Amino acid sequence: MRDNVGRQGNGLSFPDPAALLTNIMENAAIGIVMMTFDGRVLHANRAFCRMLGFTEAELLTGGIDHLIHPDDRAATYATFHSFLASEATGYQLERRYVRRDGSILYALGAVSVHRSSAPGQPDISILQITDITPQKSAEAKNFALHQRLKLAVETSGAGVWDVDFSDEKYNWDLRMHELYGLAFGKFTGRLVDWESMMHPGDVARVRDSWRETMQTSSHFSSEYRVCRPSGEIRHIRALAQLVRSADGTPLRAVGTSWDITGYKRLNEEIFEEKERLRITLASIGEAVICTDAIANVTFMNPTAATLTGWSPADAIGKPLVDVLRIIDETTGDPSPNPVSRCFGHERSHYRSSGMFMLSLEGGVYDIQLSAAPVRCADGEMIGCVVVFQDITTHRAAQRKITHNAHHDELTGLPNRATFLARLAKAIEETHPPNVTHALCYIDLDRFKTVNDTGGHAAGDALLKEISKIIALSCSKKDVPARLGGDEFGLILHNTSAAEARLVAERIVDAICTMEFRWESTIFRVGASIGIGEISNAQPDSAVILHRADLACYSAKGSGRGCVHVYGVDDQNEGKILWEGGKNLAYGG
Repeated sequence: MRDNVGRQGNGLSFPDPAALLTNIMENAAIGIVMMTFDGRVLHANRAFCRMLGFTEAELLTGGIDHLIHPDDRAATYATFHSFLASEATGYQLERRYVRRDGSILYALGAVSVHRSSAPGQPDISILQITDITPQKSAEAKNFALHQRLKLAVETSGAGVWDVDFSDEKYNWDLRMHELYGLAFGKFTGRLVDWESMMHPGDVARVRDSWRETMQTSSHFSSEYRVCRPSGEIRHIRALAQLVRSADGTPLRAVGTSWDITGYKRLNEEIFEEKERLRITLASIGEAVICTDAIANVTFMNPTAATLTGWSPADAIGKPLVDVLRIIDETTGDPSPNPVSRCFGHERSHYRSSGMFMLSLEGGVYDIQLSAAPVRCADGEMIGCVVVFQDITTHRAAQRKITHNAHHDELTGLPNRATFLARLAKAIEETHPPNVTHALCYIDLDRFKTVNDTGGHAAGDALLKEISKIIALSCSKKDVPARLGGDEFGLILHNTSAAEARLVAERIVDAICTMEFRWESTIFRVGASIGIGEISNAQPDSAVILHRADLACYSAKGSGRGCVHVYGVDDQNEGKILWEGGKNLAYGG
């Protein structure tokens, strides 16, 4: 009574407690629902209805048990009944509800009960729920991120470690223990014990690197060897990130380590292979130049440097055509780039002759060359290897052998075999009408006197001089030759009998007027020339040669120093022709 009076005496008027409680419940930020023990909803505030998307009338009619997520219902009922069997007055739990729109509401619920003491009044439970969906979503994302990170670390094979500089305690995960060959938990966490497992030859370097990172950087990176308890040596790659305070003091560091022993061994094998290749390329006699896909030089061995005149340092990066200057023997023009040929046909290119190389210093070399494409694993051509050899000496010897096989050793003129081959070809060229050539058979007069007086040396010297006269008396298209002894032959192309006579007379005059001096003696010799026509009327080279020989015999019979044309002079002068020792005019 005194309280009521006092409140009224102060002029204050308080609301009804029931009305006050109802107002607080209705406007609370959390969801509140009052239910009977059998699940009937007696009241649901606005926050609860808003959370689930249902009106209070719908909840009063249908209840909320069916809104509990199917996967949570059994646990929810079990917890509630266990609670009722105890003397507790409330409990908390997390569970999911299905909203009207089908989305999931994660809720943290607090349940309290009021047991009625009046007969016929229902026992009431009060459920208060807080929406923790955002927190659960964040937890799920963090969990997924953690799982991805964990999977990435496990897949990479990296060990993870960290250190808090306040107590200098290093923490290792399972993989770090495996990297060092230790059972999990056996690492003491002390830096000194960590360093004791490093290879002695690497400790000082790693320690200096770590000290420099602590002083000036936030990134640590190092490679070193560790000695496992079994005695096995492994290579480790370590990376770390430091966290510093506002004033720059190191607070902690998190790092990862990998076993790179396989990578190191592979690198060593690759290095050894490259070193073997380098020594091999430096030792072989062939010149080797490597290029990239656009034909720029990427490598040159010492032999290539010697032949081209380029130093490797100057050549690398230059276009191949500037370093390897190849000239075509036939045209005198630069030969096509072998790398372009190789890439254009997508196969190896080889050329054994028909070209020479100009060095940077002006040297000229006969070479043979091969170029092969370099391909990557998928078959794409990424470069080319060009191998070439200096075959100047070999080519000179080969040319000499070829020349000697086709030329007279003494005079240098084509020999009899070559002359006969060129004669056969000249006959083939007469198949078109009105095309004729001429064959001159030249026999020296008084040559025996030179041989008998001066010896064979004098005779050989004279033959050389005569061969020069004959060669200089005809054009480049004609074929002078020594047929044997003091006999010479001459094929005059596209020449009539009259034109051939003029050439032959010039040769006879030149030889007859020549003074050949041998020691203290001067010799004068002469020449007789027989001419036979080369035409399609007579395709037999033996017959043509024989007719020229007969004409030469007639020239000698006319007093030497003469020219006789077979067929023409025989008819004009009534000469006697001899073939096979028989007089053709008289049949014997």
